[in-house]
Amino acid sequence: MATIATLSSSPSVPSRTDAVLDHVTKRLISHGHTVTPIVLRDLPAEPLLRGQADHPAIAAAAAVLEAADAVVVTTPVYKAAYSGLLKVFLDLLPQYALKGKTVLPLATGGTPAHVLVIDYALRPVLTSLGAGAIGQGWFVLSSHIHLYDGGGVLLDQAASVPLYQVTEAFLATVEGEQVIESGPVQLAAVEAIRVRPEDPEAAPLLSDLVVEYSSRYGRINENTQLTEVPASDFHVESGGAFVLLRYGGQTVAGGAIRRYDDETAEVKRMWTSHLHRRQGLGRRVLAELEAAAADLGYRRLYLTTGPRQPEAAGLYLAAGFEPQFDTSVDPESIGPLPFTKEIPVALKVAS
Repeated sequence: MATIATLSSSPSVPSRTDAVLDHVTKRLISHGHTVTPIVLRDLPAEPLLRGQADHPAIAAAAAVLEAADAVVVTTPVYKAAYSGLLKVFLDLLPQYALKGKTVLPLATGGTPAHVLVIDYALRPVLTSLGAGAIGQGWFVLSSHIHLYDGGGVLLDQAASVPLYQVTEAFLATVEGEQVIESGPVQLAAVEAIRVRPEDPEAAPLLSDLVVEYSSRYGRINENTQLTEVPASDFHVESGGAFVLLRYGGQTVAGGAIRRYDDETAEVKRMWTSHLHRRQGLGRRVLAELEAAAADLGYRRLYLTTGPRQPEAAGLYLAAGFEPQFDTSVDPESIGPLPFTKEIPVALKVAS
């Protein structure tokens, strides 16, 4: 596994730039890599501005970069270029401080007028520092980043999908693997399979859910680690089922059910790959789970979703689930949002 240094050059707290970096960091960690952060605003200002590269704090930050296999560089954009904080730090580095390293540049800003800042301002500097490979990078509009009080971030799909793509491409380069190109799925070619949650095919789903939950809710706890329900609850012998959708040899969506009571199955672990959302896969997963629940003798489905998952709530409403809460109230004031759906009883024709 690689050691990846991250450079945060936002001077402010809270910071949308740092929220994006935190989201990416969670994805890097989910791949098993070690991430070492460098937060430039925490470095002493006088040595930075006086060019004192030998100051212990500055030298320590430079040593972190030297020891890293790859680097993620983030910056807010205020005046058509990367931040001054990043500029003064990069100026203190040795000439080839990034020699041979894979670099992912990310920027945030308030207007699309700054969208080319990575290519025209930041990339030339990274190249001059000897970066071995500089990823495509991405500019994220501030309006696509919603920060919650107390932590947590919700990225609009216009930001989350390309951010996922450039991060996966960066990881593929770091890990020496080929980038997998992905286009719209052909629904007729999607295969539904029932597995156990321990099966390797389920790993992408479970790993990505941890990243998604901990990013949106701003913390890692027993729920974001998916340990609030034992995996054995999803085994058939426990009255559960675990469904995956496969396309082109890849897991693209999935979900599970567990016993809630004698007549009710609880839906858990709903997930669709970032690359394949809004293509009908979530509806297909719910249909497969409903069929699995019927096979196990359940009469209804029950589920809860978090208040920071509006697309999930929209999916359940579209799929015929009935909200068991006041939909006119701010979801943040409710907490987990419960839904139910009756499973139609199949009529048997007498022979």
